[in-house]
Amino acid sequence: MGAIVALAVAIGAPTYDRYLLFQSGQPTDRVHAVTAGQGITFEHVTWKVSYGTMTPPAGTRHNTPDKQWLKIAITRTAEDKDGAQLTGQPEVLLKDRAGRAWQLETLEDTAPSDHLVGESYVTTKVAVVPSAVAKEVELELRPSSYRADTPTEDLMKPTADDDNDVLRFRR
Repeated sequence: MGAIVALAVAIGAPTYDRYLLFQSGQPTDRVHAVTAGQGITFEHVTWKVSYGTMTPPAGTRHNTPDKQWLKIAITRTAEDKDGAQLTGQPEVLLKDRAGRAWQLETLEDTAPSDHLVGESYVTTKVAVVPSAVAKEVELELRPSSYRADTPTEDLMKPTADDDNDVLRFRR
C-alpha cells in the first residue's frame, strides 16, 4: 500500500507543479458584468452596448433559417483627458452560455483618431450566429490599454497594465 501512495505522490507532485506554473502564465480574466441596457465606466471611458438584428446582405451564403445576423452598437465616451488618450480598439467576442464564441466584423466606426472628452463614438459590428442562441449571446469587450500619447520608442516596452479585465454586456 505504501508503494502505491509513493507512486501517486511521485507522479502527482510534478504534475501539480507544472499546472501551477502554467496557471501563473495564464492569469484569469476579471469579468465585470454589465446589466442589460446599462453602461459601465471603466478606466476613464464609459462603454454601452445595444443589440439588434439585421437582414442578411444580398448574395450572402449565410442567409439560411438556422442563422441570425446580429448588429451590435458599441458606444464609447471619454470621461476625462485620460479617457480621451485611450484610443485603442477593444477586443470583442460574442459568447453563449456554453462558452462558444463568434467573431464580429466592423460595419461602421465613427471614432476619429483624436477623441474628445464627453463626445460619444459608435462602432457598429455585425456577426452571424445560430438562430437558437441569437437571443442569448452576450458581448465580451476587453478594453485596450493603448494610449495615443505613448511615445513611439515606448510602444514595445512592457507596461503595468495587465489587460485581464473583460466587460460582459448582459442581454
